[in-house]
Parts: sequence; C-alpha cells; structure tokens
Amino acid sequence: MIGSLFALLTSISFGMNAIFIRRAVLRVSDASLGTLISVPMGVPLFFLLLAFTGQVRSVLEFSWQSYVWLSLAGIVHFVVGRSLSYQCIQLVGANIASILRRINILVAVCIGVFLLHEPLSWQLAIGVFLIITGITVAGFSPQMLRNYHGQFLKIPTKAYITGFGCGVAWGLTPIFVKLGLRGSGSPIAGALISFVAGTAVLSISLVNYRRRSSFVDITGKAATLFFIGGLLSFTAHLFRYSALGLAPASVVAPIVSTAPVFTLVLSFLFNRKIEIFSSPVIAGTVMVVIGTTILI
Repeated sequence: MIGSLFALLTSISFGMNAIFIRRAVLRVSDASLGTLISVPMGVPLFFLLLAFTGQVRSVLEFSWQSYVWLSLAGIVHFVVGRSLSYQCIQLVGANIASILRRINILVAVCIGVFLLHEPLSWQLAIGVFLIITGITVAGFSPQMLRNYHGQFLKIPTKAYITGFGCGVAWGLTPIFVKLGLRGSGSPIAGALISFVAGTAVLSISLVNYRRRSSFVDITGKAATLFFIGGLLSFTAHLFRYSALGLAPASVVAPIVSTAPVFTLVLSFLFNRKIEIFSSPVIAGTVMVVIGTTILI
C-alpha cells in the first residue's frame, strides 16, 4: 500500500515537472542540454537527504552487482531517457510526448512478470489495461490533429523515435533499480548512485566543444525553468526509488505511468496556450483513476 502511494506521488511530481520542462525547451535549440542542469542537481540533493537521515554510510553497503545495476539505471534513465524525453517535448509538446512514451508500461510489466517472475493477477491485468486505455483516450482526439492555426499537425518521425525510445528506456530502468535494490541498501542511497553515474556520463559529453558552448549560451530564464524541473524530478525520483524498494516493479511502473493524465490537467491550468488538448480528457482520467485504484 505504501509503495503504491509513493508511486502515485511520483506520477504527480512528474506531471508537474513536465509543465516547467515544456516552457524550458522552447527557449533552447538543443533540448537535451537541459539534462546538464537537471540531472547533476540530484547528486547534492540526495547526498544531503542521506546526511539528514544519517544514512551516508549506506552508500557503501551495496554489492558490486547492485552498483552495476543502479549505475546502468542512472545512465539509461537520466542520460538516454531524459534526453530523448526533452527532445520529444520540444518537438510536439508535453501532452503528445506523454502519449508516445506510454510504451514504458508494457516494457516494465512484461519484463517484471516474465523475467523477474513477479506475480500476474487479474487485478494487475485489468489495472494496466484501464491505465493504457485511459491515457490513450485522454491523449488522442481530433484536436491533436490540428495545430494552433487550425491546420493538420504532422507528428515528425523524430518525435516517434524519441518518444518510443524514451518509453523503452524508462520501461527498462525500474527493472534495473529493482535488481540494484534487491537484498541490500537504502533506496535513497540507490538513487544517489544512479544520479552520480548519470552525471559522470553527462560530464564526459562536455568534452565536445560545440556542446559545451551551447550549454554556456543557455539563457537565465531557460536555466531557471530547467532548475525547477530538476527539483521536481528529484522529488519524483525520491518517491520512485522508495516505491520500487517496497513494491513490485510491475505494480509501480503502471501507477507511475499515470503521469500523462496529471500532465494534461496541469498543462490545461498553466500551459494551455502552448499545448494541444482533447475533449475526452475526463473519460480518460476516470479510466486511469479506476485502474490506479485497482492496482493500489
């Protein structure tokens, strides 16, 4: 129950994060540059959290296999997945990007059930079905086929590639985290290890002069929006790692995947002038809420 609640709080935090990232990526030429601000923030934040709770030494309590899995999770999720996510949001907006990324539900559930032998119940099957259906109903509508001038919106191939690629990356990482946390270590310490690995890889990318120059040229407004997004991401991942430490990945992943619904609602409240909305949002939201309730 507590693990499912943490997963739901993760979803809400991710929805809020999308609001700020959508505004940020409109102010930069290369959306992936935002990862250079939002990802490294997690290192000091999680370290301070460990210090505050007296768990700093827990970072040293993992097996070498756990370090490998948690590092792999950080690289795949924060470097690959987040970069693709930012690029997809820049191309088609947060609402449509959240729909294209929903493949992560099937990836995580299939791996969790078939490879990790996590239990498959009728509640899980129905819950996942309702969440997928609800997100689809809420996201796809005739309004999504029109741009702001009433013409047809052509979703570029790159958006499908970045959206689906992000979905696959984010579908795999809950499994990596689950393997990394199995039998040892604090979830918070595990998150720190993942953020350190992701930050290390991103730091290496700054060796490229063009990327380094582009990063330096980011405006203060864009940097601030990415910073706020980073704080919300920190909150989301704190809940996410805690949830994965308490509940099966095949349960956590579908609940976390309700984030698109929160993104739709929050986008309507704060980003309605730069997003595309659909009338079936209410019906989709009801389906997702019912599916989430079944899982919890």
